[in-house]
Amino acid sequence: MDRFVLKNFALALSGVFLFCAGLLAAEVRFACDRADQVCHVGQSAVVTMTVLDNKGEPVEKGMLRVRVTNDGGETLDRQDFNLAESNPAAVNVSLSFPGHALVKVTASGEGVGEDVHRLFGLSFDPQQIEPGLPKPDDFDRFWTDGKAEVRQIPLDAEMTPIPELTTETREVFQVGFATLGGKRVYGFLSKPVGEGPFPALVNVPGAGPGTGPDLTLTDRGFAVLVMNVFHYPVPLDEEERKKQHKEYNKSLGVRYCYFHSNDRDTYYYRSIYLGIDRAIDWLAAQPFTDHRIGFFGMSQGGGSALILSGLNRNIKAAVASEPAICDHAGGLKGRSPGWPRLVAQAKGDPEVLNASRYLDGVNFAGSIEIPIRVTVGFIDVTCSPSSVWSAYNAIPSADKEMILDQELGHQRGEKYRQAIDWLCETVGNM
Repeated sequence: MDRFVLKNFALALSGVFLFCAGLLAAEVRFACDRADQVCHVGQSAVVTMTVLDNKGEPVEKGMLRVRVTNDGGETLDRQDFNLAESNPAAVNVSLSFPGHALVKVTASGEGVGEDVHRLFGLSFDPQQIEPGLPKPDDFDRFWTDGKAEVRQIPLDAEMTPIPELTTETREVFQVGFATLGGKRVYGFLSKPVGEGPFPALVNVPGAGPGTGPDLTLTDRGFAVLVMNVFHYPVPLDEEERKKQHKEYNKSLGVRYCYFHSNDRDTYYYRSIYLGIDRAIDWLAAQPFTDHRIGFFGMSQGGGSALILSGLNRNIKAAVASEPAICDHAGGLKGRSPGWPRLVAQAKGDPEVLNASRYLDGVNFAGSIEIPIRVTVGFIDVTCSPSSVWSAYNAIPSADKEMILDQELGHQRGEKYRQAIDWLCETVGNM
């Protein structure tokens, strides 16, 4: 999971968003006359907010400030309520265009205690949300050329056993493969003991220091290839991972996801994804696997699911949970793009805007024809719902589904686990 999540928006339970600071100070309870929180453009939804004290009684002193935005971008409405006069308080929310409205509330004052910040989301004709910019005309050629370029380099596959994780029922390896620029991509392979063939799954972790192997899914009978997005082998020890990740970003002079973001040819992710794409080809060619290969990931991993499912025909089914790396140009439509917000981070640099179009999950999505499930959190401020929808809507697959989680921010939930179960069943039964 990405680490850039607003801490004040982390916990959602049954439509009640609680603030904890030692003792429970207050809560904001939401209600909406649109049960699924999905409306048509031009319709109005009534969102009611009740501020309760630590005894469950309506607060009688303080203020409730409400701001409605275009999915974390432009402000569409502001209203302030005196809790002595308006508790509960209600606002009408509507959009004149397909999109997602994010309702941000702050309760403060004597009756509240420490300020409480909460979110509520509403989508308006989300199936019609379009990306900030269209797919470049030479996008497919750019990646076809890249795939050919990396395959001119010897694969130089390395597969090193990890004895401390190997048991009577599974084998675990560190793996590495050559990619562009004399660099390598690294990951972990875990597989059941035996010749197989076994169904296989591929994963790219969320942004951060990377992860080790996925032993849980291996113990369910899958060969699992976990590929990290760094040009160095990620340590098994978590503290070592964090230390090396910090040093790596320092050596780049910027966080890896922003490295050379103004140049599509040398942008950080290009050599990474071309290397992982070829690693998937390697996995498909191993005698212990067969044609059953699925891909799953969340956040950076969810964006990777879109990117690599668009690039690699060996992938037969995928789960893209709250995908990042989508709709970099969303700011042009007044909304928040998805992580890592390349264009915003570069203060609108036109070179970054142009280069970002070549590494955008939206533009890979148009090549996805496999069964796929995508999840979206209605109060996700890291991978904005509109950025997720803009990618989902571009997918031509006849077997696709958007899984809505109205109460979720940028985090795994039960619906994510259900999507992984769907993937395992789908791939396992192919």
